[in-house]
Amino acid sequence: MCRVHGEAQVVKIETQDLPDSEVALSFEVEDARVERAIDAAYRRVANRVNIAGFRRGKAPRPLVERVVGKESLLQEALDHLLPEVYVEALRETNLPVLTAPEFEVESVEPLRAKATVVVRPPVELGDYRAIHRDPPDVSVAPEEVDSVLQQLREHHAEWIPVERLAEMGDLVAIDVVGSADGESLFKQEDVEYVLRADSTAPAPGFADQIVGMSAGETRSFDLDAPADAEDRPAGKSITFQVSLRDVKAKELPELDDYFATTVGSYGNLQELSARLEEQLRERAEQAARLALQEQVLDEAIASTTLTIPKRLLDQETQNLRDRLLRDLDSRSLTIEQYQRIRRVSNADLDAELRTNADRSLKRRFTLESIAAREGLEFSDQEISAEIRDSLQADRADERTIERAVQRPEIRDRVRTAMIDREALRWLVDHATNPASAAPAESAADATQGDTS
Repeated sequence: MCRVHGEAQVVKIETQDLPDSEVALSFEVEDARVERAIDAAYRRVANRVNIAGFRRGKAPRPLVERVVGKESLLQEALDHLLPEVYVEALRETNLPVLTAPEFEVESVEPLRAKATVVVRPPVELGDYRAIHRDPPDVSVAPEEVDSVLQQLREHHAEWIPVERLAEMGDLVAIDVVGSADGESLFKQEDVEYVLRADSTAPAPGFADQIVGMSAGETRSFDLDAPADAEDRPAGKSITFQVSLRDVKAKELPELDDYFATTVGSYGNLQELSARLEEQLRERAEQAARLALQEQVLDEAIASTTLTIPKRLLDQETQNLRDRLLRDLDSRSLTIEQYQRIRRVSNADLDAELRTNADRSLKRRFTLESIAAREGLEFSDQEISAEIRDSLQADRADERTIERAVQRPEIRDRVRTAMIDREALRWLVDHATNPASAAPAESAADATQGDTS
């Protein structure tokens, strides 16, 4: 379908629907505006290039055109003009675009160009009102409370010097030297090391070799370095020389009323146990609700007819990759280190990101459609309040908050997040409360052919 829109600075705008939810936005720009853009481009370029006999910015336009080329000057102008015209065309057509435009210049005199974008794909909801689940039944076993109490005892334990042979679980102070093929790898003194059977540092089996040593004893032994070691000759044999300085055993506090007073404002062990049980129940309820949300949402998505456009999927996949890179950078990790830690190849990581992007977009469109169908919406005042509450929680100043409240892209992002959250809450509440469900026939009829 081709639609022609009104005239303004952009002489003519046409929109044409393309396959895969793409739309071609064609526009023609008046010659006078093109000339102004080229003149502005000349001034920018003149300030960047050195031309003999002229100060920067002072060379006449014909000379600048000869130096950089008329085509380069035109491209400089189009790089600024096309995005401006595109924004104006969007404002006139109210097209809800989801991707950055891909520009194509069809002619220069007159200037005719085309911007191809992706819009929201059609969504046909399934019978999401028919989804039902039993509310999660959460209980806390006494053994779970005992396990947390034991962890608290471990956390508050003391290391007490002992005069005996080293055992698993002890804390030892050692001097250690490592070498391979006659070359020294490392030398460390007075290192504290907890003997754990499952430890692989500095090599698998190292703790086993320390067990049975006494203070003042020196022992040498060979072990193979881990296959994934970064600072060791992976797979090679390392010769260790270990001198044991001292041995300490872990002494756990008694599990009594006094212990309860040392870990918090509890009067006795019964109060501590009751609080731990309450916390465990809260966490279990939250985990159960999150699991229920995923189950209900998975079923709603599975019943929805929806194909994610390729360009949109490509864009979202790249967004996820960029977000991952920023997160890794904040932790001083490279993408190569991350892949080694997770043991994933480039192809595996790309496939994982693409799968996550596909699910993220299907989740978004499904929840948006359900929200629209069920009339779940938020007022401008509620969106502003959400932005303010979020930024105030981060201790932002009032000026920053007011700027954020006024920015359309932030309001759109917050509105989307609020609608997604409310639609997911509605889905779960409806699924766990059959009494609120509409009759099966009317619910099925209501969800057919939704392209919102």
